[in-house]
Amino acid sequence: MNLPNNLKNPFFAYGIFKPGQLCFFRIKNLVNQVSSTEVDGSLKERDGVPLFIKEGNLPIKGFLITFKDGCEKEAYERINEIEPSKIYRWEEIIGSEETESNILVGRRELRGSSHLEGCTEWDGRSDPFFTDAIDIIEEIIKDNIECGSNHKPLLRLQMAYSLLWSSIERYAGLRYYLGKDAYQKVMNIVGEEKFAESLKKHVNGKREIFSTVDLKK
Repeated sequence: MNLPNNLKNPFFAYGIFKPGQLCFFRIKNLVNQVSSTEVDGSLKERDGVPLFIKEGNLPIKGFLITFKDGCEKEAYERINEIEPSKIYRWEEIIGSEETESNILVGRRELRGSSHLEGCTEWDGRSDPFFTDAIDIIEEIIKDNIECGSNHKPLLRLQMAYSLLWSSIERYAGLRYYLGKDAYQKVMNIVGEEKFAESLKKHVNGKREIFSTVDLKK
Protein backbone atom coordinates (compact mmCIF):
# COMPACT_ATOMS: atom_id res chain seq x y z
CA MET A 1 0.00 0.00 0.00
CA ASN A 2 1.40 3.40 -0.98
CA LEU A 3 2.17 5.99 1.66
CA PRO A 4 0.14 9.24 1.85
CA ASN A 5 1.24 12.01 -0.52
CA ASN A 6 2.08 14.39 2.33
CA LEU A 7 3.72 12.63 5.28
CA LYS A 8 3.78 15.87 7.28
CA ASN A 9 -0.01 15.86 7.52
CA PRO A 10 -1.46 14.58 10.78
CA PHE A 11 -3.42 11.33 10.71
CA PHE A 12 -7.19 11.35 11.26
CA ALA A 13 -7.99 8.14 13.14
CA TYR A 14 -11.63 7.08 13.31
CA GLY A 15 -11.22 3.30 13.78
CA ILE A 16 -8.75 0.76 15.08
CA PHE A 17 -5.91 3.33 15.41
CA LYS A 18 -7.78 5.62 17.81
CA PRO A 19 -6.41 5.84 21.38
CA GLY A 20 -7.99 3.01 23.37
CA GLN A 21 -8.52 0.82 20.30
CA LEU A 22 -6.67 -2.35 19.33
CA CYS A 23 -4.03 -0.89 17.00
CA PHE A 24 -3.03 2.32 18.76
CA PHE A 25 -0.13 0.45 20.39
CA ARG A 26 1.55 0.26 16.95
CA ILE A 27 2.05 4.02 16.69
CA LYS A 28 1.85 5.14 20.33
CA ASN A 29 5.58 5.76 20.85
CA LEU A 30 5.74 7.90 17.68
CA VAL A 31 2.84 10.18 18.62
CA ASN A 32 3.51 13.80 19.52
CA GLN A 33 -0.02 15.09 20.07
CA VAL A 34 -3.60 13.82 19.98
CA SER A 35 -6.73 15.97 19.78
CA SER A 36 -10.37 15.09 19.18
CA THR A 37 -11.97 16.39 16.01
CA GLU A 38 -14.64 15.65 13.39
CA VAL A 39 -14.86 15.29 9.63
CA ASP A 40 -17.98 15.18 7.46
CA GLY A 41 -18.85 11.85 5.89
CA SER A 42 -20.44 8.53 6.87
CA LEU A 43 -19.42 5.16 8.25
CA LYS A 44 -19.82 1.61 7.03
CA GLU A 45 -18.51 -1.64 8.48
CA ARG A 46 -17.15 -4.79 6.86
CA ASP A 47 -16.16 -7.81 8.99
CA GLY A 48 -15.83 -5.61 12.06
CA VAL A 49 -13.63 -3.04 10.28
CA PRO A 50 -14.92 0.54 9.97
CA LEU A 51 -14.89 2.22 6.56
CA PHE A 52 -14.99 5.98 6.19
CA ILE A 53 -17.08 7.13 3.22
CA LYS A 54 -16.67 10.68 1.96
CA GLU A 55 -20.26 10.81 0.73
CA GLY A 56 -22.36 11.94 3.67
CA ASN A 57 -22.80 14.88 5.98
CA LEU A 58 -22.55 13.26 9.40
CA PRO A 59 -19.93 14.65 11.80
CA ILE A 60 -17.68 11.58 12.12
CA LYS A 61 -15.78 11.73 15.38
CA GLY A 62 -12.14 10.77 15.66
CA PHE A 63 -8.70 11.96 16.67
CA LEU A 64 -6.15 14.10 14.90
CA ILE A 65 -2.81 12.41 15.56
CA THR A 66 0.39 14.39 14.99
CA PHE A 67 3.61 12.41 14.86
CA LYS A 68 7.01 13.39 16.23
CA ASP A 69 9.34 15.22 13.85
CA GLY A 70 11.26 12.75 11.73
CA CYS A 71 8.94 9.84 12.69
CA GLU A 72 6.16 10.49 10.19
CA LYS A 73 7.34 8.00 7.56
CA GLU A 74 7.81 5.21 10.10
CA ALA A 75 4.39 5.90 11.62
CA TYR A 76 2.59 5.67 8.28
CA GLU A 77 4.56 2.54 7.38
CA ARG A 78 3.39 0.94 10.63
CA ILE A 79 -0.19 1.83 9.75
CA ASN A 80 0.28 0.37 6.29
CA GLU A 81 1.51 -2.90 7.78
CA ILE A 82 -2.02 -3.75 8.93
CA GLU A 83 -4.13 -1.88 6.38
CA PRO A 84 -4.25 -3.91 3.15
CA SER A 85 -4.78 -1.84 0.04
CA LYS A 86 -7.85 -3.94 -0.85
CA ILE A 87 -9.71 -2.39 2.09
CA TYR A 88 -8.45 1.21 2.21
CA ARG A 89 -6.80 3.94 0.21
CA TRP A 90 -5.11 7.11 1.45
CA GLU A 91 -6.79 10.45 0.85
CA GLU A 92 -6.60 13.94 2.32
CA ILE A 93 -9.44 15.64 4.14
CA ILE A 94 -10.10 18.86 6.05
CA GLY A 95 -11.88 18.52 9.38
CA SER A 96 -13.57 20.80 11.89
CA GLU A 97 -10.25 22.33 12.91
CA GLU A 98 -9.64 23.42 9.29
CA THR A 99 -6.53 21.25 9.27
CA GLU A 100 -5.67 19.01 6.36
CA SER A 101 -5.06 15.42 7.45
CA ASN A 102 -4.46 11.99 5.96
CA ILE A 103 -7.36 9.55 6.26
CA LEU A 104 -8.00 5.94 5.33
CA VAL A 105 -11.04 5.86 3.04
CA GLY A 106 -12.90 2.61 2.40
CA ARG A 107 -12.47 0.92 -0.96
CA ARG A 108 -15.38 -0.75 -2.78
CA GLU A 109 -17.71 0.32 -0.02
CA LEU A 110 -20.73 -1.20 -1.78
CA ARG A 111 -19.34 -4.74 -1.53
CA GLY A 112 -19.93 -6.80 1.61
CA SER A 113 -20.37 -3.80 3.88
CA SER A 114 -23.26 -2.51 5.94
CA HIS A 115 -24.28 1.04 6.83
CA LEU A 116 -23.85 2.17 10.41
CA GLU A 117 -27.04 4.20 10.21
CA GLY A 118 -26.76 7.52 12.01
CA CYS A 119 -23.51 6.43 13.64
CA THR A 120 -20.94 9.19 14.10
CA GLU A 121 -18.40 7.25 16.16
CA TRP A 122 -17.02 3.72 15.90
CA ASP A 123 -15.88 1.72 18.93
CA GLY A 124 -14.40 -1.75 18.47
CA ARG A 125 -15.12 -2.64 22.10
CA SER A 126 -18.82 -2.97 21.24
CA ASP A 127 -18.15 -5.61 18.57
CA PRO A 128 -20.63 -8.50 19.17
CA PHE A 129 -17.77 -11.01 18.92
CA PHE A 130 -16.24 -9.36 22.00
CA THR A 131 -19.49 -8.93 23.94
CA ASP A 132 -22.51 -11.08 23.06
CA ALA A 133 -20.41 -13.97 21.77
CA ILE A 134 -18.51 -14.29 25.05
CA ASP A 135 -21.80 -14.25 27.01
CA ILE A 136 -23.23 -16.99 24.79
CA ILE A 137 -20.11 -19.15 25.20
CA GLU A 138 -20.29 -18.85 28.99
CA GLU A 139 -24.01 -19.65 28.96
CA ILE A 140 -23.46 -22.82 26.92
CA ILE A 141 -20.69 -24.02 29.23
CA LYS A 142 -22.76 -23.28 32.33
CA ASP A 143 -25.97 -24.91 31.09
CA ASN A 144 -24.37 -27.89 29.39
CA ILE A 145 -24.88 -31.36 30.87
CA GLU A 146 -22.58 -34.33 30.83
CA CYS A 147 -22.54 -36.26 27.57
CA GLY A 148 -23.87 -39.78 27.44
CA SER A 149 -25.65 -41.40 24.57
CA ASN A 150 -27.06 -37.95 23.80
CA HIS A 151 -24.71 -36.08 21.49
CA LYS A 152 -26.44 -32.71 21.74
CA PRO A 153 -24.39 -31.47 24.74
CA LEU A 154 -21.17 -32.31 22.90
CA LEU A 155 -22.39 -30.51 19.79
CA ARG A 156 -23.27 -27.45 21.88
CA LEU A 157 -19.73 -27.40 23.25
CA GLN A 158 -18.44 -27.66 19.69
CA MET A 159 -20.57 -24.66 18.75
CA ALA A 160 -19.15 -22.69 21.67
CA TYR A 161 -15.62 -23.72 20.76
CA SER A 162 -16.06 -22.60 17.13
CA LEU A 163 -17.60 -19.30 18.23
CA LEU A 164 -14.72 -18.68 20.63
CA TRP A 165 -12.23 -19.17 17.81
CA SER A 166 -14.21 -16.74 15.65
CA SER A 167 -13.83 -14.13 18.42
CA ILE A 168 -10.11 -14.88 18.76
CA GLU A 169 -9.56 -14.52 15.02
CA ARG A 170 -11.54 -11.27 14.97
CA TYR A 171 -9.37 -9.87 17.77
CA ALA A 172 -6.13 -10.99 16.12
CA GLY A 173 -7.21 -9.59 12.76
CA LEU A 174 -8.11 -6.15 14.11
CA ARG A 175 -4.94 -5.97 16.20
CA TYR A 176 -2.30 -7.44 13.94
CA TYR A 177 -3.27 -7.83 10.32
CA LEU A 178 -6.41 -7.49 8.21
CA GLY A 179 -5.28 -9.95 5.54
CA LYS A 180 -6.30 -13.56 4.97
CA ASP A 181 -3.70 -15.59 6.91
CA ALA A 182 -5.76 -16.44 10.02
CA TYR A 183 -3.13 -18.77 11.51
CA GLN A 184 -0.38 -16.15 11.41
CA LYS A 185 -2.70 -13.57 12.95
CA VAL A 186 -3.55 -15.80 15.89
CA MET A 187 0.09 -16.79 16.46
CA ASN A 188 0.90 -13.14 17.17
CA ILE A 189 -1.12 -13.41 20.39
CA VAL A 190 1.61 -15.67 21.78
CA GLY A 191 3.79 -12.61 22.33
CA GLU A 192 1.22 -10.76 24.44
CA GLU A 193 2.17 -10.49 28.10
CA LYS A 194 -1.45 -10.68 29.31
CA PHE A 195 -2.02 -13.84 27.29
CA ALA A 196 1.04 -15.52 28.79
CA GLU A 197 0.00 -14.54 32.32
CA SER A 198 -3.55 -15.84 31.83
CA LEU A 199 -2.32 -19.08 30.30
CA LYS A 200 -0.12 -19.80 33.32
CA LYS A 201 -2.91 -18.86 35.71
CA HIS A 202 -5.80 -20.83 34.22
CA VAL A 203 -4.29 -23.75 32.28
CA ASN A 204 -2.81 -26.36 34.59
CA GLY A 205 -2.87 -29.45 32.41
CA LYS A 206 -1.44 -30.42 29.06
CA ARG A 207 -3.24 -32.22 26.26
CA GLU A 208 -1.75 -33.67 23.10
CA ILE A 209 -3.76 -33.82 19.90
CA PHE A 210 -3.10 -36.47 17.29
CA SER A 211 -4.44 -36.94 13.80
CA THR A 212 -6.51 -40.07 13.28
CA VAL A 213 -4.95 -40.32 9.83
CA ASP A 214 -1.62 -41.31 11.41
CA LEU A 215 -2.37 -44.39 13.55
CA LYS A 216 1.27 -45.03 14.47
CA LYS A 217 1.06 -42.56 17.38
